[in-house]
Amino acid sequence: MTFGAASVSPRSVGMGALLEEHHPFWVPVYQRAYAWDDQTAAFIDDVKDLLDDTNSQRGHFFGGFVCIEHTDHSQSRPHKYQIVDGQQRLTTFVLTLSEIAAAAQEISDKARRAGDDRAANSANILCEDMRSRFIYWNHFNVTEGRVEKRPRLSLSTADDKVFQDLLEGRNVTASRESHELLLAAQKSLQTNLIKPIVDAANSTMEQVAALDRLRHALTVQSHVIQIVCLDRERAYQLFSVLNDRGRSLEDADLLRSYTLELLEGHPHEQRVAAKTWDEMLSTPSAKVSSFFKAYYPSTTGTRAGTPLFQKLCDEYFPKDSPLAPAEVVQQIASFSKEKDTYLKIAAGEWPFDSAVVPGFTPEASAWQKDRLGRLVRTLKHELALPLLLAAAHSTTEKKFAELVFMLEIFAFRYKNVCGGHASPAQTIYYAEAKNVRKTAGRGDEVKWNDLRGKLQQLLDKSATDQHFKVSIDNHLRYDRGSAQKANLREFLTTLEDHRGWLDQGAKGRPRPDMMAVFDLQQVTIEHIYPQSPLPGEVQPDLRELLNRLGNLTFFGPRENSDAGNKTFQTKCTQHYVHSKVGMTRDLTKLAQWTKTEYDQRLQELQADACKVFRLLPPNTPSPSA
Repeated sequence: MTFGAASVSPRSVGMGALLEEHHPFWVPVYQRAYAWDDQTAAFIDDVKDLLDDTNSQRGHFFGGFVCIEHTDHSQSRPHKYQIVDGQQRLTTFVLTLSEIAAAAQEISDKARRAGDDRAANSANILCEDMRSRFIYWNHFNVTEGRVEKRPRLSLSTADDKVFQDLLEGRNVTASRESHELLLAAQKSLQTNLIKPIVDAANSTMEQVAALDRLRHALTVQSHVIQIVCLDRERAYQLFSVLNDRGRSLEDADLLRSYTLELLEGHPHEQRVAAKTWDEMLSTPSAKVSSFFKAYYPSTTGTRAGTPLFQKLCDEYFPKDSPLAPAEVVQQIASFSKEKDTYLKIAAGEWPFDSAVVPGFTPEASAWQKDRLGRLVRTLKHELALPLLLAAAHSTTEKKFAELVFMLEIFAFRYKNVCGGHASPAQTIYYAEAKNVRKTAGRGDEVKWNDLRGKLQQLLDKSATDQHFKVSIDNHLRYDRGSAQKANLREFLTTLEDHRGWLDQGAKGRPRPDMMAVFDLQQVTIEHIYPQSPLPGEVQPDLRELLNRLGNLTFFGPRENSDAGNKTFQTKCTQHYVHSKVGMTRDLTKLAQWTKTEYDQRLQELQADACKVFRLLPPNTPSPSA
């Protein structure tokens, strides 16, 4: 992306020069309210670091500052600057300078009452200098013949009155969260920055000097990169590029500003949209960022890429086909609704209403709902989130449950065991997400036949039976860390769910028994040959296979799993025989546990896995072939 030199003017500037030379600054009505909380403490720490350094010329960089220059030659100051990025930082700086001025005024008044005119005058000059250079400016109204004091910084409508009252030292009653944050910031600045500096001084003149040193740190040593744009679009694009890496909530902030500006002249729609955005952006930033990165491919079928903000604008609020005000509001409401759905899915929570209503029969069982948590939390298959979001938005609960289980089977075999590349699956997922929405939009029934066929083709290409068998043996090991232990629990319990189907000959598409739900957090993996065998029971050939799949089974959540290091025969008679887990109970059919039994059991597990972890029966033509 390129920016013409005539439309973008970057420079490194001290905060004092910024406030003196480029004012007034203003935050438009559609910008977010004041939101700094913990950041205020970090700001104070940065300022203290400047004060602790004896070299008063050392500077500190406080980030970027992007604004749009507006020109009106009918005004006494023809230029004013709309803040795009940096309002939180600038607000805190101005509030700090105002508190320094207030402290100087208080010192001046005390010195005057004590008869110390020299200190009183010095403190008063500091106060007046700060107010006239950094907090207010004089507007000379020639027509009416008067001078008007105006603020160098005005916040959005929601916060400006409270902010100006704080600058003037008036009492404030908070009526919203941003007001409380402004008051908290003021108190923190007073308590943690200014008061300790004043209290540490030994005389009134030293107090004035200490405040003046603080003023110097804030106005001379504190720097930002100021970027002045002459048009709104360049400012938004630049802001998005600067903040794209790891700070994508700002893309949402910027989209909020952009859409509310689209609604200028439509106050009702603007109020409704602003409320929706405020509720939406109360969600933690990382989650909002993840939502938009998933929502874009979920609706377009393609990866979002960068800059995300511009992609979102072009797709949902196109310039070549402007939306009506009601349509803008509707799109924002759609963002909010789908964001809530996305957060549930991303957390592994069922996105459909689970309320118990008399006469209502749920379309998905507890077993099916549990598979979503497995897919997202256990297998960590975030790649499928855009498709899952589209399905939750466009299909029935029953269809959604079918999709979840299909993706679970595919993801485990393709990615978690065989290490298949994400790109081919991503291409299929994204295209299917767009198709699902399109199909539902036409009023047609959504079916998964084509998707099932494409994913099976991918398995046949990159996760063949032979590859799957070898990878199962190599990767599903108990001693490979928590991730592989989770994969082991997924594998063993899923085979157990299909035990009835396998015993009946494994005909047709895999059919699990959905009666029992295994809580993977409560499942205990059991070493058949024990980890610490009793004296005289050591088998060197099995010792080498201790943590491998053939030597592993599991106990259910409420079973007595205290088999420990007992002999195989004791485990069978005291523990395995009572287990509700079929594969564990089957071990009692064996007379002994040696390398021979191990090899046979591993081959059986591998064979069963190739039957269970596939989407179409062998030799079945793919619908997409």
